[in-house]
Amino acid sequence: MRAALLLSLVSLGCGSTIILPPASDGGATADQPTNADVPTSGDVPTTADASVPSLNGRWRLTRFEFDGDDGVRRELTDVDTQVPNASGELVAGRANGTLVVADDRLALSAGTLITGHFYTYAAGYSAGGFGVAGLLDQATGVFNPTGAAAMPVALQRNPDGTLSFSGAGFGSSRLTYARAATASVVDRISATGLAMIREVPAPPTPANLRVALFWDLVGAVPDVETNGVAVRFAGRFATYPIVLAGPPPEAVRARVGVATVALARVALYLDQDNSLSFDRLLDRPVAISPVGIAWRDGTAAVDTMNTPVRDLTPGYQYVHIHGDSSLGRPAVTPFDNTTLVAPDLPVALSMSSTPVIADVL
Repeated sequence: MRAALLLSLVSLGCGSTIILPPASDGGATADQPTNADVPTSGDVPTTADASVPSLNGRWRLTRFEFDGDDGVRRELTDVDTQVPNASGELVAGRANGTLVVADDRLALSAGTLITGHFYTYAAGYSAGGFGVAGLLDQATGVFNPTGAAAMPVALQRNPDGTLSFSGAGFGSSRLTYARAATASVVDRISATGLAMIREVPAPPTPANLRVALFWDLVGAVPDVETNGVAVRFAGRFATYPIVLAGPPPEAVRARVGVATVALARVALYLDQDNSLSFDRLLDRPVAISPVGIAWRDGTAAVDTMNTPVRDLTPGYQYVHIHGDSSLGRPAVTPFDNTTLVAPDLPVALSMSSTPVIADVL
């Protein structure tokens, strides 16, 4: 649990690990709905003891405080703030994430972005997440994950109604969350994704590389491929457009619990036969992003729905795809839609194994 969170966040505190995309790459161009951090009645469940408001519900990351390698205390918020990179130049950085709290589980997506994009660094990728089973003590705010080696997490109530992570496992970093208001529904996406090669310097890249969305189909192989585009790397970076002008096609939607949902993985593959589409027998996957794109219809949410997409909200959202011990299978946790993240992709060309586009639904 500690690694899943800190690998995605603390990296920004290490100046040597902040890797900037070229200026020409620009930032994501996704529609960016805004909403105030105002709790709604549906977001604030209460307990029998009215003096101790329940922590259950959805929260959004608003502040990430950390100690830099130079010992200076810094912070990122949920909007772009100028921070120094390894060369001392000021760049736009922000944090994004969602925390879902229940009496028997925590689910989290979290990441830091530079110039609107996630990035690779020595130990991993700046987009992370997890889902974990355990028990929450509402009175103390302590969540005890299931498992003998798991570290308790303290959820600290702040006077302004926010909560913060503190306690063992998080070092000097402090993550602060505000209640998530009902977000505007995102029914279209127009974004620029960034593929970033992990190796420095980047090894030569093959020709005929393509990025596409692969939509998860329940019980069906292969997945449906859409939005395929040829990409060419300039050094360690390549960009690609992702445009979704409306809901996903009926062919890629599935009924899960009470909701109709769709989930797409962002993948880079080698189109060895130059057919402009992925052939499982001929072509080779090169990289699959932990950041996916999900959609849900407008049916009422059911918090107890025991499915990997139970935390989705209506419309489109970017999600982190990860293992969830409360389900014993992969699941998704949305990023915050207030300022959208990007459909970015980490690439490890020296990886000996071939990545698999695994089903989630």
